Amino acid sequence: MFAHLNPLKWRTSTKALWISFLLPVIIMTIYFGFRGMAPFGSSSILTVDLGQQYIDFFESYRHALFSDPLSIFYSFAKGLGGETYGDWAYYLLSPTNLLLLPFSNTYLPIGILFLTILKYGLAGWSFAYALKSMRWQIGWRLPLFSVTYAMMGWFVANDLNLLWLDAAILLPLIIAGLERYIEGRSAWRFIAPLFAIFMINYYMAYMIGLFLVLYIIWRLFWQPYRLLERWHILRKFIFGSIISIGLSTVIWLPTAYTLLNSKGQHMLDNLSWKFEYQAPDLLGKLFLGTFNFDQMPSGLPNIFVGSLPIIMLWFFFTYRLIRWQTRLVAFFITAFLVVSMMYAPLNLMWHGFQFPVWYPYRFSYVFSFWVIWLAASVWSPTLRFSWTQLGSLFILAVAAVVYLYYRLDSLNFLTQNQLIIGGSFFLLLLGFHALPIRSGWWLPMVTLLVVGEMTTSTIWSLNNFSYLTNTEYTTYIKSLNQITADLPKSDKDFYRVAQSFQRTKGDPLQAHYNGASTFSSALEHQQSDFMAAIGQPEGDNYITYNGGTLVSDALLGMRYLIQPSGQEPHTSGTPTNMRTYSRSDTNGYYQMTKHTQMAVLSKNPYALPLAFAANANALNVKFKDNDPLRNQSDLWNALLGYDNTPIFESANFDSSAATNMTAPTTITGAFLKKENANAVGSLTVTYTPSTDDPYYLTIGDALNNDNVEIQLNGKALPTMPSHRHTIIVPLPSYQKGQTQTITFILKKNDLWLQNVSLYRANTDSIHAQAQTLQHNAFKPSHISQTRISGKITIPAGNGLMMTTIPAADGWTAYVDGKETDTVTVGKFFIGLALKPGEHSVTFKFTPPYLKISAIVSLGFALFMAGLGWSESEKRRHSLHQF
Repeated sequence: MFAHLNPLKWRTSTKALWISFLLPVIIMTIYFGFRGMAPFGSSSILTVDLGQQYIDFFESYRHALFSDPLSIFYSFAKGLGGETYGDWAYYLLSPTNLLLLPFSNTYLPIGILFLTILKYGLAGWSFAYALKSMRWQIGWRLPLFSVTYAMMGWFVANDLNLLWLDAAILLPLIIAGLERYIEGRSAWRFIAPLFAIFMINYYMAYMIGLFLVLYIIWRLFWQPYRLLERWHILRKFIFGSIISIGLSTVIWLPTAYTLLNSKGQHMLDNLSWKFEYQAPDLLGKLFLGTFNFDQMPSGLPNIFVGSLPIIMLWFFFTYRLIRWQTRLVAFFITAFLVVSMMYAPLNLMWHGFQFPVWYPYRFSYVFSFWVIWLAASVWSPTLRFSWTQLGSLFILAVAAVVYLYYRLDSLNFLTQNQLIIGGSFFLLLLGFHALPIRSGWWLPMVTLLVVGEMTTSTIWSLNNFSYLTNTEYTTYIKSLNQITADLPKSDKDFYRVAQSFQRTKGDPLQAHYNGASTFSSALEHQQSDFMAAIGQPEGDNYITYNGGTLVSDALLGMRYLIQPSGQEPHTSGTPTNMRTYSRSDTNGYYQMTKHTQMAVLSKNPYALPLAFAANANALNVKFKDNDPLRNQSDLWNALLGYDNTPIFESANFDSSAATNMTAPTTITGAFLKKENANAVGSLTVTYTPSTDDPYYLTIGDALNNDNVEIQLNGKALPTMPSHRHTIIVPLPSYQKGQTQTITFILKKNDLWLQNVSLYRANTDSIHAQAQTLQHNAFKPSHISQTRISGKITIPAGNGLMMTTIPAADGWTAYVDGKETDTVTVGKFFIGLALKPGEHSVTFKFTPPYLKISAIVSLGFALFMAGLGWSESEKRRHSLHQF
């Protein structure tokens, strides 16, 4: 009874499918083991976005499924708080992610390595299964194409983007399912995988949808169909597509709404009607190993598929026994895909009308699939080329090599060795196909050449990258886990945590606390706008909080601050090694509550609660561009309802001294220029605190790491974060009477001291006013990611319940049991206009359009269930009649 479990008794096709899966798995396991990636050594698979962004989402995925399922919809660990349903739809809905659940955040790199290897194997299996389903290839010919597909240039270049790989895995199943559906098989063969990719990653699904339109056009000309037959094919395609889209409405509709508030704000930005590079340069990408770090931000499409598919593509277009209509339409589709990878407007269309940040031409996997698919449709070991086909292809190949040889200096991804080795593989495979006699060794030799070429290309490409050591990652995560382990956890309490060290902007997701940093492709633009207003680094898809003040800490409810201990500053992965701007402005004001070997935890007595009674004047606050300390002061004072002594007062520098330049009389806005371009140029300014209050320095976006190094008292400040607006640098407190020096060392010939100003905080006022706001605090009875309930007493003279919940569609407020309209403070925070007295208040969050989209998806599911039942009833009725 267990005979079917014995591989020796499997059919050849079954064995071939297993080999199609195992061959890429074995190759990649050996490679990663050779590179010493955990668990095989001290390195890790973490690099670029995988190490800086995705791994944090994977830990949040584990935490949500094990401990906090409501964070699937909303999380206060996403910056200051944001909708996360769209993040899950983009990053986390692959069912293969379930394999990461056994791995704690310390060991996640190991789980990710195994998951990456698995996806290589699944890509090989899916393509082999699709070919077997089409009956185009059988037996031991399947691994030939499965390895080619699994290790094509796009897959290798994006193996760190695990969230995209499912698209390449499912695409062959979608196409094969469509073919079987057209032939009269079950519609689910097409609907199921198409529905799956819509659910797993809407972004890649959009690209597949565009490709399917092209594919069905070609399919209509595959055979000399009559008009009615073509209509039946098209009708089935439309029906299956609509059902797949309808079933997945619960994912894509709420996500689409979210995108309009994030990435959608930048649609059609930087559109230019031009070709983005010299068209013949694309030929260079057909050679092995043509992917490196320089290709990530602005490279050419990754379309390497090996020599055999290119040879067979030429055969496909020149083989006269294939209908000329089929070849002509295939040629136009191929040309359209090629032009799409060159012409900016078409490229923009494939990316949802928004140019990607890094990883350009992300849709090129559909081109690679198309080429390999066409090649597999006509290849066989008995195939015979005419001498005209062989000769013309050889001439074209030589011409391509000659052109690329003279372009080598302009192509940073191609070398002479790659031309020689790639050309050799091409000539060998072309030669094998020119042999008139093909014995039993022919197929094994061709397979060996194909596998050898694909493996060489994979190794060559991946060797161009450096990876984070596993020790560096685990050292940091263990330190972060230890210092945050004892943070209070209660469903009746809320606070945020600030930090002055950071491995990634996703640290709050890793250690499961509410912070103020995040890196997400679905980041609400309001979060970036607010952080810019208060002087924090931000971008279209990230915010970070590493230049806080006593006021911003208090306002945002930063009850705790974690800082490096100062130990092992030169050891990779320690908090000290990854420090950001020091929060020495808190010295003497925050009380230390925990000290580990690597980090220090302190408590902020000024931190405000999540909500509190405030003056309605706050509704009139308007922020000024590039004046963050004034913005903080204005909002703070408005909450108290009166004009008060400024919380931050402008301070003057005592003196300035310059080296290799003229010292300016006024620092703010001054232009510095070296007298000798080849010598060091610097400007040193001093100030002497008249009190123990902390001081703050502001710097405009004209100052960055490329043009200046800033030193405080002779020690270089940590790397300046990327910023688009004026940001804040905290300076030490409790330095009364001690002269402080700030030195600007120019890295270029000149420098604009844009918005370089000095300020002093009035801590006495901050302390007294914070106590006033804390006195009328919201008293929560329940707090979760999507529901906040409690009571608040509004005193006479105040008419606003101020919260630090970011305003967003989806939040609904109930006051004393009645739904109540909210107001917005500073164009960012939720507020409620309330009358004096005690009130019961509840906030609930539901992703916009989630309910209606769930109803639509359920409706489509019921429709398909009813249709299936109806068809089964018809079959049973027919059998009874028979």
